[in-house]
Parts: sequence; structure tokens; C-alpha cells
Amino acid sequence: MEIDKSPVKMEDMVREYAELLRKSNDEDAKRMVVRVEGILEATDDSGRSTPHFAAVGGCMPILQLAISQDKMAANRTDDLSFGLVLFYIYPAKINRVGNSIKVSAKDFLIQKIDLVAIVGLQDEKRGLRSEDPMGWTPLMIAASAGRVEVVRYLLSLPQVDVNHRNNNLQTALHYAASRNHAEITHLLLEAGSDVNAADKFGATPLHRAASQGHDKIVHMLLGRPKIHIDARNSEGNTPLFLACEEDREDAAIALARKGASLTVKNKEEQTPLDVLKTNDLRMKLRKAEQHAQAMQQ
Repeated sequence: MEIDKSPVKMEDMVREYAELLRKSNDEDAKRMVVRVEGILEATDDSGRSTPHFAAVGGCMPILQLAISQDKMAANRTDDLSFGLVLFYIYPAKINRVGNSIKVSAKDFLIQKIDLVAIVGLQDEKRGLRSEDPMGWTPLMIAASAGRVEVVRYLLSLPQVDVNHRNNNLQTALHYAASRNHAEITHLLLEAGSDVNAADKFGATPLHRAASQGHDKIVHMLLGRPKIHIDARNSEGNTPLFLACEEDREDAAIALARKGASLTVKNKEEQTPLDVLKTNDLRMKLRKAEQHAQAMQQ
């Protein structure tokens, strides 16, 4: 039998590499970085690259390396305002050329040098703010995938835009709220996420959480002083309407207790009360409404 000696195509290696990172297989992914030249900067057929793959799988070493190897940042000085500042447990492995700091991928991966912090990246289209064709950044991907430590790390870096919007005008907070990632939602809010950001359908993070009955996140969002509790989506539906429509009792009661309107109508002239499935919830919402009115007096 004749053995196929045709070279492996780069796109196939990128596909394999991306799958390793998505499955959190750090060690095999590290070996590919060392073995396959250019794989760290390569993109797949959807335009995603190492920061995106690593954010999905929570592969911190590879994510940090990809950011540190950003071509523009790698040639900057170690000025805190503009440069790339690297702190290593083994500083002898750092190669200084003038005021520049350089470290090889091999030293980072094979000799197990631990990166503690990377700050000061400026390039908006690579590394920290690297977007895929749909406008997803590593932060958005990590927030959606529930990668708490990746989100915490990215938010610690000065150039990350916590309110970046993808092509559907959604933010990282939309995905954290939708996927019921409470700790990530908290981190994003503390980092300044716009609690009222509306996507192209007019939906806010509160719409997402309320419609799916993510009660802890609903309470978290309602605790923000600038929350627009009766924000309407493109169909005129409020978060309370969606909670009632989906029979999310606890979320609906929490919204009503905070003053969400029971009578506001959508484009179909329906109120939240019109889509209730039980009279029991109707009574609870009326009681919650009375509580909200009493609190306002």
C-alpha cells in the first residue's frame, strides 16, 4: 500500500490547534505552537485566532502568550504608558535589546516560565481587542463560555473594552446574563459594563436574564442604580413581559417588586398581565406592585 506523504495543510493544523484549545488541552496546544511556525498568529476559516480559541477553553498560558507576542507590542519600549511589561519568575530568561523586552515562545512554553502580568497593549485589532468577523472579542467569548479566570484576567488589562459590541450590538454582559454566569456578570458590572446596552433587537441584559429565569442575575441587574427596568425591545416587550410570557415566576415577582409596570403595552397591545398562565401569579404580581408603590411613598 502506498503511503500518502502529502504535507499537512496549514488550515488542517489550525483546525486541530483550535480544537485542542477549545477542549482546554494546554499541553498539546503548546507543543503545536513550538512545532508549527506561524500557528500562534494563524486564523481559521471563520477569522478567529489564538485569543479566541484560548478564551473558549480557558487556556490562560496560551492566551497570555498570544497577547505578549502581538507584533506591534513586541517592539515597544517598557514604558508603562505604551509598552509591553512582562514579569517572569525567571527573569534571566528575558532578552533585553536596548529598552525592548523579548521572550521566545520556546522559553515560555518548554521551560515553563510563568507569566504573571501583561499590561499596556495598544493595538486595537490584535491581542486584547482582537475581533473575529462577527465582532466577537476574547472577552465576549470567555464571558459566554463561563471562563471566570479568563474574564478576570482580561478585565485587569487596560486596553480591554468591556462595552465592545459585536455585529448584533451585543456586549459581553448580554452573553453572561443569557448563559447564567453570575460571577462573570458581577465582574463585568464592576468593570463598568453598560447595564442598559440594547442589541439590534432592542434587548438588554435584563431582557435576557428575565426571559430565561436567571433569578440571581435578575436581582444583580436590578441592583444597579441606573437600570432601565421597563426598557422595551423591538417588539415593545419589557423584561417583565418576557418573564410573564415564559412563566418565570420568581423573576417576574422580583421585577414587579422593583417597580416594573404591569400595564405597559407592547406593539400587539398586550400587557404582562395578558400573557400570564395562572391567576396565582397574577395575584402575586399585584401584591408585588403594591410593595413597589409603598416603597416609593
